[in-house]
Amino acid sequence: MLKRRNLIIATAAFLAGLLATLLYLREPTVRLNEETLAQARARWRNAGIRSYEAHYKMHGSLYKVRVRNGLVEDLLVNGQPPSIAQVGAYSMNGLFDTLQTELENITDESGPLGANVVARVRFDDRLGYPQRYIRSSGGLSRGSSLEMLEFKPLAN
Repeated sequence: MLKRRNLIIATAAFLAGLLATLLYLREPTVRLNEETLAQARARWRNAGIRSYEAHYKMHGSLYKVRVRNGLVEDLLVNGQPPSIAQVGAYSMNGLFDTLQTELENITDESGPLGANVVARVRFDDRLGYPQRYIRSSGGLSRGSSLEMLEFKPLAN
């Protein structure tokens, strides 16, 4: 009796986790490709936003970036100043460059990511900045993710 009850509880927990995962991954995203990336980058460029604050989660770390007149003014990673010199890589233009590199690695069959890679993205419809990016392979290579938590344009 106890074994059967434990089996029912374990099965219910598994199914609940599976359902939560399916709902989480079901959000509206598209496959990352040259066309969607170029269109989003053009929307971002045309929006003309040169000063903004962005808070996002990438690879499990929290980033807080303040950009003024196109230059990174302040950057915190998990609440601490980073020990990197290239802070521009964490601006919106830097995120677009990162997605371009991801795309190149995905489309190069002899590249570091290998076959069976799925990369999905969602860009802001109006301003073009990346809102969400998920890459998974089902293999041994580590996945990648980006989730925009907050984006706020600032006055120049």
